[in-house]
Amino acid sequence: MRVSIAIFSAVLIVLVSTSPAQANASSCDDVAAITGCPKVGGGIQGDGAVLDGELTVGGLPGGSGGAPSGPGGSSPGGGSGSPSLPPMPCEEVFAGLCYGVGPGKPGDPVDPAPATPSITLNDLAFFRPQAAVQYMQPDGWMVVGLPTNFVAVIERHIVAGTLLGAPAEVRFTPVAFRWRYGDGDAARLTTAGLSWQALGLGEFDATPTSHVFRASGTYVIELDVEYTAEYRFAGGGWRALQGVIVLPANDLVATAGGAVTVLVDRDCASAPAGPGC
Repeated sequence: MRVSIAIFSAVLIVLVSTSPAQANASSCDDVAAITGCPKVGGGIQGDGAVLDGELTVGGLPGGSGGAPSGPGGSSPGGGSGSPSLPPMPCEEVFAGLCYGVGPGKPGDPVDPAPATPSITLNDLAFFRPQAAVQYMQPDGWMVVGLPTNFVAVIERHIVAGTLLGAPAEVRFTPVAFRWRYGDGDAARLTTAGLSWQALGLGEFDATPTSHVFRASGTYVIELDVEYTAEYRFAGGGWRALQGVIVLPANDLVATAGGAVTVLVDRDCASAPAGPGC
């Protein structure tokens, strides 16, 4: 927009002595990438002053031309000289970039939203989840034809680090457990399991994570855990990422055999890992 006004020469001298670049640099450097700032140009035509300007949003000038209008710029009154609307607030700001911009105004609550498309699981290369630890009941041996209980120990946890050059946290949540029992059977479960004692069950009772071996032999039991990941910057809200991260747990090696009744020379108090204890 162009405005012609008649002013005293002393005031006019002050106006033209401050260049657009100086006005812009003094007020805009710290916020230009987020809030935008005006660019102002000026000149003298006859006995009046001419002011032209445009709004810079996110570090880029508004309008189609990208250059300020007025003397030395595009023609006055054109589209490139029209001020742009102020940008919406950034939900995340890091590394000089604005992420999560959406409709609203400062102070509005942020609605849950999918992850920023420019951040994927590949960006979490230096954020490694904790590995689960699996154990079994009975410990190290199985009875053919009876349930063996398997349990994974892992909880949701947070790992701190740097993401795209900015301090960040990633929260990993175990969501699925892939057991391979070594006898050709496998299961993908959504529970980590609990001990017989925690479940209030007796020894060799079936559990949500138990498995029955049908033949004698030595088996290697493997477990992989699937984790979902969420990230946040500077204590902001958590944003979920698509996909899962799969991390192996420790292997177990155990022997399956038949159940027999034997006399032993020690009780379970002195040999708690013995058969029947």
